Amino acid sequence: MNGAPYRSYVAIGDSLSEGLGDFTFDRKRDHNGWTDRLAALLSIEASVRGTDFHFANLALRGSKMRTIMSTQLEAALRLQPDLVTIMAGSNDFMTRQETLPELEQIFRDGLVLLQAAGCDVVVANTIRPAHLKFFRRVLPKAARMTALIERVAAELDIPVIDVYGIQHLEELAYWAEDMVHFSGHGHIKVANKAAELLGLTHRMPEAAPQDLIAPSRGLYATLRWYVVHVLPFIERRIKGKSSGDGMQSKHLQLVPFDATNFEVIPASQREFATAA
Repeated sequence: MNGAPYRSYVAIGDSLSEGLGDFTFDRKRDHNGWTDRLAALLSIEASVRGTDFHFANLALRGSKMRTIMSTQLEAALRLQPDLVTIMAGSNDFMTRQETLPELEQIFRDGLVLLQAAGCDVVVANTIRPAHLKFFRRVLPKAARMTALIERVAAELDIPVIDVYGIQHLEELAYWAEDMVHFSGHGHIKVANKAAELLGLTHRMPEAAPQDLIAPSRGLYATLRWYVVHVLPFIERRIKGKSSGDGMQSKHLQLVPFDATNFEVIPASQREFATAA
């Protein structure tokens, strides 16, 4: 990897990289999500060295591996960024076993294209949905997809953000009310994990354990969750639709980006919890 400071960064992926679930995402898409938070940390790195920094978030909710590694990746290549992050695979958990080799090849081919274009590439493995008993049957499929991603990344010597291994994500406070997207605390945790991997000098401050508030899982809250979030998901699957249909990514071009919308601290300060 060329290393910091990066002058340009493009994120591709699904809703987790788009930023759903973050503190203010419902009011604005920009400056929300772990990738936007990582962009803020990268912008500080660039600013300290007197260079400009630009960012594009091409991630879009509902996107599967094929779309991410084709449509989104092609758009990223046109922008010619220094750094690309990829979080893909969580929407592909239910892929049939016989289709996985083809999906793995698509993932590999896309990464090779990015490397050939001179981009530094970082991939994230998938979530480990162990925070709800409702999701436990999906755990083997998550492990299978994470193994695929890590296998290809190792083959191509690409670093991996170990989202799957963040034990804090087993706690409900790190998940939004819908239980499938990171809460703001979760996005911060993943952004800091990525910053650590890249050796950046700043982090996002993390809340103390006593200040974390988990979404309610009482009877009424659980029934509401099922009606508001689970049933629409099932309906989309039956109709073959995506939550991102009719939408476009936050950014289609690289835009100037700075950290003034975020609170950051030097990595040397231990005012945040270290990601597991």
